[in-house]
Amino acid sequence: MLQAKLNNGKMVTLMNLTRKEIEHLKQKEVKFYCPACHDAVLIKAGNQKLPHFAHYATNQCPASGGEGIYHEQGKFLLYRWLEKQGLKVTLEMYIPEIRQRPDIMLKINEKQIAIEYQCARISVEEILSRNKGYRSIGITPIWILGANLLDRKGKNTFTINSFTQKFIHRFSHQMPSVLYYFCPQSLQFIFLQDLFFTTKTQAIGKLNVFDIRKIHFKQLFALSHFMKKEIYSLWERQKQHFRLKPRNSIYGKELAWHQWLYLKRVNVESLPSIIYLPVSTQYRMKSPPWDWQSRICINLLQPLEIGSTISFHSIQYQLRKQMRFPSFHPLIQYHDDPIKEYLEILEKLNILSILPNYTYKMNQAISLYSHIEDAINGDKVLMKQLIMKEENKIRA
Repeated sequence: MLQAKLNNGKMVTLMNLTRKEIEHLKQKEVKFYCPACHDAVLIKAGNQKLPHFAHYATNQCPASGGEGIYHEQGKFLLYRWLEKQGLKVTLEMYIPEIRQRPDIMLKINEKQIAIEYQCARISVEEILSRNKGYRSIGITPIWILGANLLDRKGKNTFTINSFTQKFIHRFSHQMPSVLYYFCPQSLQFIFLQDLFFTTKTQAIGKLNVFDIRKIHFKQLFALSHFMKKEIYSLWERQKQHFRLKPRNSIYGKELAWHQWLYLKRVNVESLPSIIYLPVSTQYRMKSPPWDWQSRICINLLQPLEIGSTISFHSIQYQLRKQMRFPSFHPLIQYHDDPIKEYLEILEKLNILSILPNYTYKMNQAISLYSHIEDAINGDKVLMKQLIMKEENKIRA
């Protein structure tokens, strides 16, 4: 821990002191106590580690937990960043009602915010428990990840595993999804915004990097979406990769999907271009976008005659087992429906039209491609069509 209290209750943060001042405290054998359990703690201030307090080995403090140098540096720098903005902020404040000690507590007017700086894996149960605890007493949790957990694969492509997905925030219906990262070594804040998952763990995202000394806390919420032209252009390359990638060693659910296609007498090269389109709420699906979108198109829409109808609820029911419960993403406050979002794209393309009572009418037949070259060209044409529709919408 970075701070402890004296007998009189005054809090002392070792990182605010010089080495000489810390040595003076040690020589005088000043007694320090844990703010959470009130047991005695000792000063740790060697040459290799940041100065901090530690419990004695036999202690069972409810708020204790090992922290590395990277985490301690980041936590303190975030605290100082908020403090310099004149905000009411507290470091490592223990909350007895829920037996939790967030890294930083922030109060803005009547709103309380717990900021957790997370640099290492913890259990899903612990993440859910901490968030539940905060919300039970009206505290909003914000999690900032260590930049050591950022896994960038390309300019706009990232690996976001199931652990990291637990820290995706979405604060309102209008705002994009976002992951926050902070590097205490480079003093950089990294916002990974507007995530479009291309597989279960790969995503396209909009990356912004800020110097922590030049941004205000409010900028954490000044988020922006991709322009539709941007995401469709990025997705066009993704679709081509999907069409052409080798499939020599597939297994698990992907193998099951290929076996399902085989039974339908369909292969990946012949899939219609309307399968595997970008959906911003893809994170809510257990299966990758090509899987559930193909089941909508081939199982439900392709058999329909032009002019016939299908209800949204029947489509949703068919895919009910592929939807994740909202609790899978504890920091997402607004859960839109990826199936509805996908059907809205099909509406734009005039494949479907919406009728009253959540019903869709079939406007065009869905056909398969005969050759891979036709499929790739068809994908490009479709993406250009979507871009043109967005540009016309802006002009109007």
